[in-house]
Amino acid sequence: MVTPPIEEFLDDLDELLAAKAWPALDRAKVTHTSGHDAVRVVLPHQDDPRAELAIEVHDHEVIVTYFPEHLRFTLPSEALRFVEMLGDGRVTLLVKRRVFWNAIWSYRDNLALPFNKTLEPWLNVRPRVEKLQFGFTRE
Repeated sequence: MVTPPIEEFLDDLDELLAAKAWPALDRAKVTHTSGHDAVRVVLPHQDDPRAELAIEVHDHEVIVTYFPEHLRFTLPSEALRFVEMLGDGRVTLLVKRRVFWNAIWSYRDNLALPFNKTLEPWLNVRPRVEKLQFGFTRE
């Protein structure tokens, strides 16, 4: 069921998508799926399915997922700004895959300190470090 706060966020998101010229966003495949108390919006990338963004909108929180990370926002305006940052390619993930743990650090705007750090247990056969760039711009 779409409530007024969810509808307001979706309208603001539609305005953002209309205002941005993101050439790698597959606008024809953007989906809105309504659930019991939330709406899930998927913004697909034309070239890289791993770079798609998923936005889950509830009455009192918005969850933005950019694989393999997700962030919860209690203010819809902050979530919208973050979606804009992701779309503009201003967010970078550093994924450190260790033998027993993954460390995921999220950076924005080329700042030296990460704005989010996540540790998760995960068995890795091949330890490595990956740098993942998000965005719907083409460079």
